[in-house]
Amino acid sequence: SGVEFTVDDSQKYAGYVLHIGTVSGKGDMKVGDKVTVAVDFARRALVAKNHTATHILNFALRSVLGGKIDQKGSLVDECKLRFDFSHNKPIEIDEMRKIEEICNREIQKANTIHFREVALKKAEAINGLRAVFGEKYPDPVRVVSVGPSIDNLLNDAKTPWGMDASIEFCGGTHVANTSEIYKFVLLIEEGIAKGVRRIVAVTGPQAAVEATLKSLALRVEVDETRTLQGALLDTRIAELRKNVGEDKEVSLIMKKDMLIDIDNLKAGQLQLGKAASKEFEKKAKEDGEQLAKEANAASGKTFVGVVDAGAGSDDAKCIGFAMEVAITKCPDKALMFLSNAGGKLAVLAVVPKALQGALSAKAWSTKVLDAVGGKGGGKEDRAQGQTPDGSKLDEALAAAKSYP
Repeated sequence: SGVEFTVDDSQKYAGYVLHIGTVSGKGDMKVGDKVTVAVDFARRALVAKNHTATHILNFALRSVLGGKIDQKGSLVDECKLRFDFSHNKPIEIDEMRKIEEICNREIQKANTIHFREVALKKAEAINGLRAVFGEKYPDPVRVVSVGPSIDNLLNDAKTPWGMDASIEFCGGTHVANTSEIYKFVLLIEEGIAKGVRRIVAVTGPQAAVEATLKSLALRVEVDETRTLQGALLDTRIAELRKNVGEDKEVSLIMKKDMLIDIDNLKAGQLQLGKAASKEFEKKAKEDGEQLAKEANAASGKTFVGVVDAGAGSDDAKCIGFAMEVAITKCPDKALMFLSNAGGKLAVLAVVPKALQGALSAKAWSTKVLDAVGGKGGGKEDRAQGQTPDGSKLDEALAAAKSYP
């Protein structure tokens, strides 16, 4: 009469199966009403793919990590499968790769899924059967086998069937053939409690392909980053690490591979950075030696010079390197070096002890920094500062040369 009850869940309680859901439409439902049951087969088909894939995953985990793996919980719906299991450490990338490969290999075998209700005692005698520890099973119990027929399992007690196939007690819905699963893609592997790990995966043409396509899109971004250099590369590496690390809808294997590539990019950038820093230091010291010669040849008690170690250099560090050399070659004059090669404008003033009182490094640098809107500090013998506006070199030079 226009009333619809949508079943969201069902639970067994006190010998009854309770259907839990919501009533929609006009009217009420009451005990004794006749209803028409309609299964959402589209959703069930997706759940079935994920459920059978969970059995295959359990088999793959034991194959790679060993027979001590025990199921600790699972959830399957139309979107994903989730499987909790005993393991005392994170799964290594090579192990995850093998697990995913085994799952997809079993899917591609196009194995038939066999099931039958069997007397519990007889079912428990199946060689290699997997059951959940501590679980109480009904008698008879439903045996689900991915590949081997139930007759073979029951009639051949010598063959260790569980070594080569998934054989479990299960009352849930499954596909008829593993080829229906299409593809298995790992998304998440994480710890949820001491000694318990969790895997989340997707199956089916849409979900699995979408996860792979998203991974490929990120892979393109990682590959394009290889063409960048310097600060731009540093920024992009940070962005990619965040994007790749936080996206939980991409292939975990591809994600791990990309993170390794990003780390390698970072390591390469650090090596290049160290090599470049050495070159900048070398050039700054060469400038310091040349400026010292010019200072010795110049008249007056003060000398102002410009250090140019090259684009991308650290201006503050480079004038420091240059000054280290210059004060040993020209110890009797007050020196001020400036640099804007790296994009900022850095200032460093040094006044020898013999000239202190008449001259002040702090007053000198303050005068220059005030002229260009910079900030700094220091003492009478040595003072420094900088401004982010590297274009104000000429104004800084004019102020520096007008001191005292």
